[in-house]
Amino acid sequence: MKSSAKILVIGLDSADPSLLNDWSGSGDLPVLQALRGRSRWGTLSSPLGLADDGAWASFSTCVSPARHGRYFTRSLSSGSYDNPPFRDEDLKFETFWSTLDRAGLRMAVIDVPKTPLAKTFDGIQIRDWIVHGRDGDIASWPKELAAELFDRFGPDTADDWSRDGFLCEMTQLDQPRLMALAKELSRSVQHKRQVSLELLGRGNWDLYLVVFKETHCVGHQFWHLLDETRPAYDPSLARQLGNPIKEVYRAIDTAIGDLLELAGPDTYVIVFSDLGMAANYTGEHLLDEILVRLEPAAPPWHENPSADMERTLGAAAEGSAMGRMGPEHRRAIQVQHNEISGAIRINLRGREPHGLVRPGSEFEDLCATLSRDLLNLENAATGEGVVQEVLRTSEIFEGGHLDMLPDLFVVWKRDAPIERVRSDKFGELELHSPRVRTGNHVKDGVFLLCGPGIEPEEQSAAASITDIGPTIAAILGSPLSDVDGKSLLS
Repeated sequence: MKSSAKILVIGLDSADPSLLNDWSGSGDLPVLQALRGRSRWGTLSSPLGLADDGAWASFSTCVSPARHGRYFTRSLSSGSYDNPPFRDEDLKFETFWSTLDRAGLRMAVIDVPKTPLAKTFDGIQIRDWIVHGRDGDIASWPKELAAELFDRFGPDTADDWSRDGFLCEMTQLDQPRLMALAKELSRSVQHKRQVSLELLGRGNWDLYLVVFKETHCVGHQFWHLLDETRPAYDPSLARQLGNPIKEVYRAIDTAIGDLLELAGPDTYVIVFSDLGMAANYTGEHLLDEILVRLEPAAPPWHENPSADMERTLGAAAEGSAMGRMGPEHRRAIQVQHNEISGAIRINLRGREPHGLVRPGSEFEDLCATLSRDLLNLENAATGEGVVQEVLRTSEIFEGGHLDMLPDLFVVWKRDAPIERVRSDKFGELELHSPRVRTGNHVKDGVFLLCGPGIEPEEQSAAASITDIGPTIAAILGSPLSDVDGKSLLS
């Protein structure tokens, strides 16, 4: 039976829990501090090994990545070595708001990243307006709303891959563009606040859901300004900009306060972050060469050994790891992923076009050996390990689309740069990291939940990002079925 409850849900894309905690305690985020005092709150666990693509897709569908099929902006499939783009419409599971829409609930869903526009929708949905990692042009229900927003505010230059002036790049920006990005993020927070208040005031919503992307972009590009000991720290930029990360968090805190006031005291409220942030120390640039060097001296060539060897020896003169050993000649292949963890696909018989590794014990033994070898890698600069853990996707995820995910995730340690590694198997390898963004994702976010009848308390056990949708549905009296998450009220 449909409830008379109303719920306001505010997502803070990749807002770091430690910064939220510190700045709430210091008085810089007074709205969140007051909200926490009347909320159940705690850690919100994200899908292991994955960054924002997998986290947001799991939030919107309430299921495991092995069920919705998304691990990154790239995809994998049986019968190919390709790593083509994963489009939002490629999700293999329905969003929870599409389910609730059919139940007759009135909803506004604004800028949830990495998720498709519903095929039909009776409320308001806005996709790819002001988001990090957009999939295409802004789109909406009603359809004319997208054009209205574009006409009023123009393109989002911080996160529009299709237009000149794109600012939140995969590499670190120079000082003039950092300053331009800081201004753009300040501007976009105000645009999202303005439109969110307008739309919230327009209708009697059962669910009003909005995501602020600015905490994501500012963390990627300005993380080095949090630490004066970092090599990338720029005193002159810090003097000019102050602390851009704190300023973005403070602006969003103010916007949250305005939304709470308009929503009213009897509205349920959830505020959450999908992931954290930390210094972007990564071994992504080393992984493929490491895997090549861990290949046996005499690989188990398939079908036509002499022809395969001839092609490989001919390619060796090209000099690159992939040139020396193309994917068809390797047991383990790096595939594209966020710098949070290296992604490895095993060249499996019956799945890959020229599979070398037999399913069963041979596959299991290779995964175990690779895991040991990677965990034993040493950072030559510090003497410490470079890998925090190696995750087997088949052990942490369940679902019918498991083959759309890599087989292993190599989660990097984040305490020091990784440019020179040692191994008992191949000796020393040195490759300098490209000029990557100074901040990047770490697992787990945070949630706050308050409303009529909910007693304030700090959660000792983590909730899952797949639990937010079922909690919303339970509050609104329309429980979801066939999802992995569960209501936080049960």
